[in-house]
Parts: sequence; C-alpha cells; structure tokens
Amino acid sequence: MIFKALLFLFIFAPLFFSCNKFDGTQTIPAYIHIEKITLVDNPNINEGSLSNKITDAWVYVDDELIGAFQLPATFPVLKSGKHKISIHPGIKMNGMLGTRVEYEFYKNIDITDFNFVEDSIIKIDTLVTRTSYRDNLNLDWKEDFDDGTILFQKRTGSDTNIIQTIAPANLFEGTPTGIVNLDQNHTFFEIEPVGDNFVLPKNSSPVFLEMNYKTNNSFYVGLLVYSSSSQTIPSAKVSTIALYPSSEWKKIYINFTPDVSDYYNATSFKFFIGGYKDDGIQNAEILFDNIKMVYFKTSK
Repeated sequence: MIFKALLFLFIFAPLFFSCNKFDGTQTIPAYIHIEKITLVDNPNINEGSLSNKITDAWVYVDDELIGAFQLPATFPVLKSGKHKISIHPGIKMNGMLGTRVEYEFYKNIDITDFNFVEDSIIKIDTLVTRTSYRDNLNLDWKEDFDDGTILFQKRTGSDTNIIQTIAPANLFEGTPTGIVNLDQNHTFFEIEPVGDNFVLPKNSSPVFLEMNYKTNNSFYVGLLVYSSSSQTIPSAKVSTIALYPSSEWKKIYINFTPDVSDYYNATSFKFFIGGYKDDGIQNAEILFDNIKMVYFKTSK
C-alpha cells in the first residue's frame, strides 16, 4: 500500500535511532525539535475547512527514514553539516492510537540544506512546518452544512434524517452543523449522499472520508458497493468503523482503501452513516461537520 504504517503504539527514537544507521564514525547526535505541523490553504484547490488532526511527523534525512514521532517531538539524528530533511505529516488512521500513518494527501515539508549541529537542539520554525492538501486530489464532494441544501438523504428503514442546526452549543468553527436526533420515537438512522455514486480509484490507491463529529451516542460508518449498471441497489454493504460518544469535537480520517480495493469489480461506491439509539440515552444528538471524500484524481 501507499501508506507506511506503524501498526503498534509509538516507540520513539530509541527504536529507530542506531549508531550504525549512518556511515561514518559520528557518535554525538544533533537534536531536532518539531513543535507542530499546521495545515494551510492550497490556493489551487477548493479543500473546504482546514480542520485537521496532524499528530505525528515522519522524518527522513537524505531520503532515509529516521523515525515517526508524536508531536511535539525532540529526537536525535547522527548527522552533522548540511543535509536534506523531509517531514511527512502523520495521522491516526480511523482514530486508532495503534495505527499511525503518513497522510499521503498532505504535502511533505522539504528542507534541502538543513544544518545539523552536533550536541545541539535545532528547532524547526513553525512557519516552516506548514503543509497543505496536494494539488492532484479529488475533493469534489464536501458537506459543511453552511447553506440550506443538505447533501444527504435517509436510507430505507431510517426513521429520521440529518438536519442543519445553528444552536450555539452545536456549532463548530462558528458555522452551522448537521445533527441527527434520536429519541423514543426515532431510534434508528442511516443516511447516504444524494446524487451520483463515487467512482473511486482501486489498486490500493488511498480513499479516505474526513469528518468532524461530536456525539453522546455511538454510530457507524461504512461503504456501499455497486456492481450493476443501475447504480441504485448496492450489491454489498460493508461496515468500516464504529465511533463512540465524545463530549468534544473530534476529527477523524476513515480509511476506505482496503474496502474499495477488495471489490475490484465494483462499478461505483457510496458511503453511509448510521446508528441506533443507545440504551440509557433519552435524547441522542449526533453532530457532524466538514465531511469530505478525499482521493487522488485518475487520468482518463
């Protein structure tokens, strides 16, 4: 796969750092400090909200991986003098601590003549550690709930739908959000995007759904697979991830890549979001914002 993943909890520099890692006799390292990586606007695309959860820096020196570090981080490198350093933004895939990956949709941060000084801590300025979405992305489908037209419809069997809310307690980034309300008379919801299905790249090309959410009730996200020319009745329904109550807004990157690649003969896809009212919850409020499908454009 394109993604290089650490499928375990982070073990930091000692795992990756070795006196034998680089040629030469240097034994005193330089120390690098990265405070954070900031996502900024790419004027070449319409990416919508810049909400993000960049948690890690995958660091390469002269194109060789030094390690993956949870931010903020200070780590040793056995180099001196000027070398190329490349910082790749990292996330927690599916919100899981044990699955950290480089996020291929964010640009790498390259410094061609970084000066490593032995036995010194060199802080990389936060004005330098900025990234943006790549230029060659398909970000055509986005729902930020900022206008009166909601790009979702309820699926068969759902007894409620998503609506817009402007209640101050429900806002994210100061703008309207989407809300699903569940109660004694409305105990199940399932929604999908309106309009055409998505024709998604396969062969392990990354496909992600980004989303902000806040909820006092569990819900799930999955993928609908279409294999017929009608594009109306799915041939398969794949549940990808279950999400649990959070009293704070969260950002999540949901990985559809393996599901899309598993259904190689599929003609198109849609995602869906659904859930049942949890036991013990009288009034469930499931809030959403900045939902976007992200994948690379393919040549036609």
